[in-house]
Amino acid sequence: MADTKQRTLVSVEEEQRISRAVIAWLNGWDGLPSAVTRIDFEQLPADRVGMALSVIQGAYIVRRYVTGGYMGEYNFQVIYRIKPAQSNDARLKADEVLNALADWAQTHLPDLGTGIRTVKCEATARGALVAKYENGDEDHQILMKLNYEV
Repeated sequence: MADTKQRTLVSVEEEQRISRAVIAWLNGWDGLPSAVTRIDFEQLPADRVGMALSVIQGAYIVRRYVTGGYMGEYNFQVIYRIKPAQSNDARLKADEVLNALADWAQTHLPDLGTGIRTVKCEATARGALVAKYENGDEDHQILMKLNYEV
């Protein structure tokens, strides 16, 4: 049976604030591959290696508290574009990098700013190939979920 529960989105300002904090936090990870200078927001470079954060569904409220606060959920993916040149090793390493990022994220929670407390971050799917292009590029991704309280 499909989930018919209506989800309430958080304000645009809150989602943007979280997106800014998450992209800064991810760029603080010291495991970025040497070919990646930074993780960009919603944009991958054309014809070269790169990483990007993309928001899925927007941030929404998953639980309201009697005190007036709530728990929010921010779903995102990190996409890693590689040029594997038909190398199984390069493909496996791309997934390993994404999985290592997720492992780090679970133990190094971001500071989302005043009035917002990060509860947990977890991978909802492990690193995997999601797209192959005619020029040989491949996109691998990991899906993640960040829960926070306001």
